[in-house]
Amino acid sequence: MTILSPLTNSPDVSPVRSLNARTIEQRYRDQFGMDVSRYFAGLDEVMIYECNQSKLRFYYPFSLAGDADFYADLGHHYKGYYSPWKWEHELVFQHLKSGDQVLEIGSGNGYFLKRLPEKGASGLGLELNDDAIAFGKKMGVNIINEDLNVHAQQHEGQYDVVCAFQVFEHVTNVGDFFRQAARCVKPGGLLAIGVPNNASYYFREDPYHTLNLPPHHTLLWDPVSLKYAGELMGLTVVETRNEPASVTHRSLGYRLWLEKHLGRNLLSSLLYKSTRFVAKRLPIMSDGATVVAIYRKGG
Repeated sequence: MTILSPLTNSPDVSPVRSLNARTIEQRYRDQFGMDVSRYFAGLDEVMIYECNQSKLRFYYPFSLAGDADFYADLGHHYKGYYSPWKWEHELVFQHLKSGDQVLEIGSGNGYFLKRLPEKGASGLGLELNDDAIAFGKKMGVNIINEDLNVHAQQHEGQYDVVCAFQVFEHVTNVGDFFRQAARCVKPGGLLAIGVPNNASYYFREDPYHTLNLPPHHTLLWDPVSLKYAGELMGLTVVETRNEPASVTHRSLGYRLWLEKHLGRNLLSSLLYKSTRFVAKRLPIMSDGATVVAIYRKGG
């Protein structure tokens, strides 16, 4: 069977590495108390491929993508899944102008939408998690359960800003998804996308980072692939920006560095615990967990 890039639909892809399916299942059990074994039935390993044109990496098979039940289960086990305000929220927030109409794809509980009136903007959220929609409505935020493809057909060129935070890494048919998002943007408007930055040490040295694995994530973005994707869609790249590493990122990065050089053992664990309070304040890792790309649609 020919494996196609989920972004370019090209067969020009190469295998990068494999991950052990049982290890992935165990990570979800240990960290969240979740049984994800149904996604890996009949699989001993999960492959990572790279699209040679865009450099986007992706997990295979695509059937590993989580469904609505998975996200509902994750939301119940991980109460902090929807963060009230993130670095990427603030970055995009500063691009908003009074009178802007905003569409947020995968709006979660609606925290970003809630603050739009501060900028004199108004917005709508698309979300498939009914619990998140109900939470947002209690805050007075306008969120609907509607597929992006349907929305794009009915609201082409309607929004000044379309944004998605931590969404595009979950989508297997991301080329079509990207086009649908861009279709909703007015000529001259902005499309803003925030995804995990897999070029950062934080993810690069931790291939079994639980929430960066399927069934949660299906794609592994970085600044290069984000830039290529925008250009592929005929958009102008306004900027790509990496989240600066926080104290937490540096602390976890330091642990990964110790494990890489000393192994994952008692020695590295003890050394980490005894020195992390100093090491995590050192500027040893510059990039955090997220990269944001902002594109402008032609007039």
